[in-house]
Amino acid sequence: MLEVSKYIKDLLFIHDCVILPGFGGFVANYKPANIDDNLNIVFPPSKAIGFNRNLSKNDGLLINRLAESENLSYSEAEKSVQFFTEDIRVRIQRGERVVLDQVGCFYNDRRHNMLFEPSKEINYLVDAFGLEQIDLPKLSLSTEEKIHPAIISQAKVRTLFTTKRLWYAAAAIPFVLTIALLPMNSERSFFGNEASMGMMEGKKEITEKIVQLKPVISPPEEMVIFEPKLTKEVKLDELREGRFYLISGSFTSMKNAEILKQELISKSYPAVIIKNKNLYSVAINQFDKRADADQFKKKVIAKNSKAYCWVLKK
Repeated sequence: MLEVSKYIKDLLFIHDCVILPGFGGFVANYKPANIDDNLNIVFPPSKAIGFNRNLSKNDGLLINRLAESENLSYSEAEKSVQFFTEDIRVRIQRGERVVLDQVGCFYNDRRHNMLFEPSKEINYLVDAFGLEQIDLPKLSLSTEEKIHPAIISQAKVRTLFTTKRLWYAAAAIPFVLTIALLPMNSERSFFGNEASMGMMEGKKEITEKIVQLKPVISPPEEMVIFEPKLTKEVKLDELREGRFYLISGSFTSMKNAEILKQELISKSYPAVIIKNKNLYSVAINQFDKRADADQFKKKVIAKNSKAYCWVLKK
């Protein structure tokens, strides 16, 4: 029996979804770099691999890859995949843990529900090639001496104020005695001179200037209005029954599918995006007959030996 898991692993590097017909689909989602606080390790960005049992309809991706790599016909490759999935299903029912090398592990829980545990041995994100996890050094907390504020007791404060008051009182005694010993005449002449000076100077009119405070009116604040930019909606090509589509890639994200579509259009291919269940598939071209699709596929591969595509029947 062929080791189909090897081809599943290879396809996960370049596709966001790889379907195992009649069993389920492996879905790859982008996972940003993260820090494990318990292990003090920084992990690079990666693809988180999950499994969806509802994605079981054959899209031709895995079978076409198997047929080309093993020099098999499409029907022979399809039977090999069926044997592979049946073997997995029987082993899980026996209570075994079925391990797909560098992909993940299938097993049943206590309630006989099939679970999938992804492998952490490999990073399927091509953009993160060469990035490794980094160990963070342990940080040592510096111990600084705490500064305690000085507390002055109320008894010391009262003593300080009492000492100051006694000093002021002692300094004021000679001044009071000097005023008391002055003769009454000098006091009268003092007031008399003050009165005459007041008559000569006359009345001084004091005008109070009233400053009127005018309210300052500040200019109104300028309001900045952000108008959302209207993005052009990407139209999907309607699926037509009985047609054959030459698929170049399938994605869970419309953004990635649109990038591949524009790249194919730049190479003069009439590429379109079609909705295939929960995936966005990019078709290089579409045909009414399987033979025309296979012939066009050979031409594409002849122009570029590294190109990879498969035929999807709808």
